[in-house]
Amino acid sequence: MVNITINGKNCSVDEKLSVLEILQSLKLEIPTFCRDERSEEKLGICGMCAVSINGTVTKSCKTLPTEGMVIDTKAPEVINNRRQLLQKYIDNHHVNCLVCQKSGQCKLQEYCYKYGIDKTIPNSLELIPVDDSNPFFVIDPNKCIGCGKCAQICRNLQCNHALKLKNTNGKMHTWANKADNINSSTCVSCGNCVSFCPTAGLLPKHKHQFRHWETQTVKTTCGYCGVGCQINFEVKDNVIVEAHPALVKPNVGLLCVKGKFGFSYVNHPDRLTHPLIKENGVFRKATWDEAFSLITKKLSDTMNAYGGQAIGAFSSGKCTTEENYLFQKFFRGVIKTNNVDHCSRLCHSSSSAALGKTLGYGAMSNSVHEGFESKVILISGENLRETHPVLGAKVKHAVQSGAKLIIIDIRDIDLSEIADVFLKINPGTDIALVNAMVNVIISEGLYNKKYIDENTEGFEALKESVKDYTPEYAEKICGVSKDDVIKAARIYSSDVATTYLGMGNTQHINGSDNVTALSNLALICGNVGKEKGGVNPLRGQNNAQGACDMGAFPDIYSGYQKVDDPKVKEKMEKFWNVENLSPFAGITVVEMIDKISKNEMKFLYVMGENPLMTDPNLNHVRSALKNLDLLVVQDIFLTETAAMADVVLPATCFAEKIGTFVNTGRRVQRVRQVVTPPGEVKMDLDIILELMDRMGYKQINRTPETIFNELCEVTPLYNGFSYSLIENEGVQWPVINGKGTEFLYEDLSNLKRKFSLIPVELVNSVEVVNDEYPYYLSTGRVLYQYHTRSMSGRVDGLNEKCPEPYAEMNSNLLEKISKKDGDMITIKSRRGEITLKIKVRDGVKDGVVFVPFHFSSALVNELTGSEFLEPISKTPEYKICPVKLI
Repeated sequence: MVNITINGKNCSVDEKLSVLEILQSLKLEIPTFCRDERSEEKLGICGMCAVSINGTVTKSCKTLPTEGMVIDTKAPEVINNRRQLLQKYIDNHHVNCLVCQKSGQCKLQEYCYKYGIDKTIPNSLELIPVDDSNPFFVIDPNKCIGCGKCAQICRNLQCNHALKLKNTNGKMHTWANKADNINSSTCVSCGNCVSFCPTAGLLPKHKHQFRHWETQTVKTTCGYCGVGCQINFEVKDNVIVEAHPALVKPNVGLLCVKGKFGFSYVNHPDRLTHPLIKENGVFRKATWDEAFSLITKKLSDTMNAYGGQAIGAFSSGKCTTEENYLFQKFFRGVIKTNNVDHCSRLCHSSSSAALGKTLGYGAMSNSVHEGFESKVILISGENLRETHPVLGAKVKHAVQSGAKLIIIDIRDIDLSEIADVFLKINPGTDIALVNAMVNVIISEGLYNKKYIDENTEGFEALKESVKDYTPEYAEKICGVSKDDVIKAARIYSSDVATTYLGMGNTQHINGSDNVTALSNLALICGNVGKEKGGVNPLRGQNNAQGACDMGAFPDIYSGYQKVDDPKVKEKMEKFWNVENLSPFAGITVVEMIDKISKNEMKFLYVMGENPLMTDPNLNHVRSALKNLDLLVVQDIFLTETAAMADVVLPATCFAEKIGTFVNTGRRVQRVRQVVTPPGEVKMDLDIILELMDRMGYKQINRTPETIFNELCEVTPLYNGFSYSLIENEGVQWPVINGKGTEFLYEDLSNLKRKFSLIPVELVNSVEVVNDEYPYYLSTGRVLYQYHTRSMSGRVDGLNEKCPEPYAEMNSNLLEKISKKDGDMITIKSRRGEITLKIKVRDGVKDGVVFVPFHFSSALVNELTGSEFLEPISKTPEYKICPVKLI
């Protein structure tokens, strides 16, 4: 600490902070254009932060305090310096404030008003051409003041290096880096530069005319992916007109392209606005009373004739925590069936099962925001920059700051280009690779013996099980260099390491074992129970974690309480005031489809899911659904599944809801109503409440907050939560002494049980390549689309960036099949075939074809199989499907 004087007052301050940071911490208003508080880089370009330091006007952002320093922020020479700078900026500025979209939010306009700067001479600047190549935003050099803030954000926070400062005719302005325009650069259209531009140098392409002072701002949680970004939406006339990232956890001012620009679907004309009932194969508009009456009559008839086991229900990772809780309560407590599941079954139920056994909680052990500061990062089977873009930016920031990065994948991804080790493995060989890393760490004595002795059990069995998994064996099986295996093991064990894993691990016949292997790796190095460490499965949908937490699975109530536990059953019956809850686990998504195909299940209720695109073996699914007596779909658009339904119920999207989402890092976050829903649309919660009423169960708690309080009371994992606790930026479960848990297992001395090291062996996929089907198909996601495109497919810019399905393969494979980039190709498996365009990408593993699953015009899940399920989680095999190419 040093002693300084600020505006005549003595202060003791931290000598490591800049003078600007000190002044801002004291709530002194210091104008800046170029400063971004999240970046360690001090640009010092704009000069507006200059203050008098020991009698000399000096930039405060570039100056550290020294003992006895005297600072004056209001001296006449300081004010005069600011006025001179502003005059220079405004004289070089294309002033058209009357029609400028930034009017009311422009810092140049604000400062000129405050300091009395005017430009009365007609603007005769030679205008520089505008770059409007990007579908989402415009770069206007004539409005740019050359502060460099946008390039700094792109470089240091988004870590994409798509922008630079350029000099055109003596004027400094932002421009595309190493490209003719921004759309042909490395830009990923995240819009983080746009969000923090102080002027109109970067502007979103608005579809609605508005002035910022005409809007209302509402903060809510993003409805895309599992990061849980906080967004401030601007609303005019019940239409979202702009989105800004909130400067709170977990995103801390960052968004991806979908969060920043992908909201126009909310007011899309395709929205369902009233119930539909199908008669003679054609939908007709119906009243809510007609729809509810038909549903409840068929529910009652089915229960009376066949029992609750003939009824199935798909809950949703897109709906709120409260809705998922109420949904499973309705079907368990009123309909008397545990046949409740949702799409996490198809994604991460294997990681939940594995981590539940090895660690205790089947969720991310650490936090999303920790990615910024990690020292060693392992990413396995997860294209982080496309599937969880904001977390991907944090990881890239960590690497730029010196973190070591290990990537395990079957194809090159954005982050593999900067990885210290990239292990491009053969499909399905993850266990052999990870066991080999464990082998190296143990044989070289790099493991944490003290941690293992005190906190784990099963080490000797694990040590014995991996002795044959040498780097040489991994090289032979996995198709990677043994030296790279050794290098990865040494890097991983060199410091506290965090592990991120995705569906490249979980969507396999041995998905649980894949995750168990990664858990073993983390445990022998002592990486669990530490900040910036842990084992972290990344949930794909905005509330997949919340749906899991709320018991949207056939074998658990909320909080992972087992349905076959007599004490839990008795507790739930008493709390819900019901009788005869089923003591038997229900069946999963895939198993329900099989039951329907055999006429053993008569009624299916689908809330916010689209199984006719997401389920494996879609021809089988389509055929099975035709057997139902009644299919009910509750959604925001007429999806592929809704089009097959007998009754369609129009529901609210995330921007029309009140409730909570739980992000992939266990953070329970507020969801606030941004706009009112169109037409006769009802909130999912209210639809379920009405059905409960009509089926004879009067739900006492009927608002999102009172239902949240109810679920917190009956769910030990959520004890201590309240809306007031999570109001600002959310809190991670569990709550202990009124505070959330940033990372799990911190107090290792008080673990209920030791962590389990469980040996796992490599198991080949049941379905393997042969002469008839010689190549492997793998499915996945892309940045510019989301899930089944019911949302993102109705955003013009996203469709412009990624308009159609494609089959990625490398040039070696193209030569082998005598095809070229852009040709059409038919991919055929044992279950079906699709035709789509080839996209050459040499980063794909030899003999592998990658196809995104988002597009209904090429239903890749017509090819994948439902016959072979992971034995513990019942997850299908999506990542290995033998195919032929025609």
